[in-house]
Amino acid sequence: MKKISYRYTNSMKQILFIMGLIYFFLRMVVMAEIIIFKIPGYYENVNIPLTIVFYAVLFAVLFLIFMGYKFFLSTYDENSVTYYNRFLRKERSMPFSQARLAVFGSRGVSFYASEDGNETGEHPIFFIPFFRGGIIDAIEINDFFKDLKAREDIKVIKEFSVLPGYSKKWYILKIIYGFLAVIALVQCSTPLYVVIILFQNH
Repeated sequence: MKKISYRYTNSMKQILFIMGLIYFFLRMVVMAEIIIFKIPGYYENVNIPLTIVFYAVLFAVLFLIFMGYKFFLSTYDENSVTYYNRFLRKERSMPFSQARLAVFGSRGVSFYASEDGNETGEHPIFFIPFFRGGIIDAIEINDFFKDLKAREDIKVIKEFSVLPGYSKKWYILKIIYGFLAVIALVQCSTPLYVVIILFQNH
């Protein structure tokens, strides 16, 4: 059984979300200090249950964004392919005997029941997305492409020269994420300063 997994989009995106986690963690520490030290003018206005729920939901969302790609996976052997969505606990399978055409497009791999299914507007009978909380692993999807090309019962078409998610425009996105990560780092200084001041004064 071979697998097709996903990986994070780029390192700068991961750093950005780490900075986001640090920022909101520091904000949570500030709220905790207000509650513990009963800071006048602030403690009276704090809704403790709502604050706990808010930060729990916030961290859950950031965790899903940060690690979301790990919830998706495809596996295949010489007889069938299966796509897993572990977040929703769902899976879909397709025997290769049902497919006559596999098209590697800009969004993913589409399987059709007829050899001209993509041209006639036929709805794909199975689909493996390239983007799910991250980008598809280049080596594993390339191995999948080679395995399909080696089959005589499935026609394979590749509509790109560079795998989507690995082209030059994604390097521009990496720079943007890096810039946003720096801004997030600067923003962390304010709650960190407040944490230190409150701790020193109490």
